[in-house]
Amino acid sequence: MTQRYELHDDSNGLWSVIDRFTGWPARWQGIPQAGLDYFDADDRTDLLNLLDERRRAKGKPESGGLT
Repeated sequence: MTQRYELHDDSNGLWSVIDRFTGWPARWQGIPQAGLDYFDADDRTDLLNLLDERRRAKGKPESGGLT
């Protein structure tokens, strides 16, 4: 299964979590996941991919709460 979220180096010492399906920064609880330090962005990427994988495995539609 393709992972939906990827870590992106913003080239200014900050990082973003990008939604591969849209090309935009992922949203977590309505907040764009951009301008993060590396460790926070890496952890958030892993979390969002895990939650998305579980959601897709259950066949549930996408929720506006995660992204």
